[in-house]
Amino acid sequence: MTPRRRMLLAIDRGPLDEVPIVICYLGIFLRDHWQGITDKPWWALRSPDIADRLEVDRDLLGKLDLDWIPCSMCQPESWRRSHSIRVENGRVLLVGEDGTRDEIRKPPPGGDTLYIAPEPVIEDVSEIEDAIPVRDAAELRRQGRLDYVKMLRRDIGSDRFLVASMVTPFWKALSQSFGFRSMMLNLRRDPRLVERALERITEDRGEMIRAYARAGVDGIWLEECLASAAEISPADYRRFVLPYNRELVEVIHDEGIRCIYYPCGDVTDRMESIIETGTDCISLEESKKGFRIEISEVDRAVSGRACLFGNLSSDLLERGSDRELTAGIGHQIEVGRRNGRFVMSLGSPVTPGTGVQRVAEYVRISREESR
Repeated sequence: MTPRRRMLLAIDRGPLDEVPIVICYLGIFLRDHWQGITDKPWWALRSPDIADRLEVDRDLLGKLDLDWIPCSMCQPESWRRSHSIRVENGRVLLVGEDGTRDEIRKPPPGGDTLYIAPEPVIEDVSEIEDAIPVRDAAELRRQGRLDYVKMLRRDIGSDRFLVASMVTPFWKALSQSFGFRSMMLNLRRDPRLVERALERITEDRGEMIRAYARAGVDGIWLEECLASAAEISPADYRRFVLPYNRELVEVIHDEGIRCIYYPCGDVTDRMESIIETGTDCISLEESKKGFRIEISEVDRAVSGRACLFGNLSSDLLERGSDRELTAGIGHQIEVGRRNGRFVMSLGSPVTPGTGVQRVAEYVRISREESR
């Protein structure tokens, strides 16, 4: 059975003799562990030549025997033809035919600060159409924005589950259209402004999903941030999050692909609303930051109505003994087999201090435990 087939069966019906194995946020893992994965230059993912990016993904699959591989849109073909990478005196420059020379800097381990707009970009309904463009799926394909996805599927991803990531309408609106403070205030002062922005973002996300699906993607990783019990109430979740996510899940299903919904934080008080989105899969963080998410309790709440992704602690992966790691993986898989629809995963990205060999060991142990 191919990894792609194993993922699809686990998501749709389960149980399987062998549980699929993945880790979330492979892009973060690659950023923090570049030298342990590939000998390609660190700027290869920014190269206008998308073949450079393909070689990095090939090396990644060679190091980790995972059942999926992430993909994303690339720059338009016209932009790629008119730009090149040049290294001068240790500086990496993105050079355009128009004479532009932009330096590319290597991201630090752990990444840069998460961007959230400091001030609202949108303050009136009349500004929404200009501030939130809707990109047509057919136009995205004509521009060549899906060229890398198609290349990945054709050259090295034919037997893997291809997953593309995007943020939810609520998280997109908060982080880029309003900022945190303005978003929270507008939920009370001007909810119609927020809803109109969410509608527009949902329309754009739907076009992105259609473009991805027609390029050969198998699933969409839908990431939600700052919509947990620490930020908004269950009632606000039902008004400002649920309808728009449900609409995106309907588009995903219309295109014949799968949805993996990853809401960050403590969402145990809104599990029924999460299930109401119709998502195929639910992936949650592990217990941390003062909240508790126990996989067995989540499994009882979901009751087989969606495929459950494991939430093994990334801290356990880094610092636990071999015995503790094996026990943790075994517990996750044992719980996952109760209702059958299960994919072994982590609750958070791999930490910068976790070695590549340790992650490979996680995959090996997970394969053995699942058999």
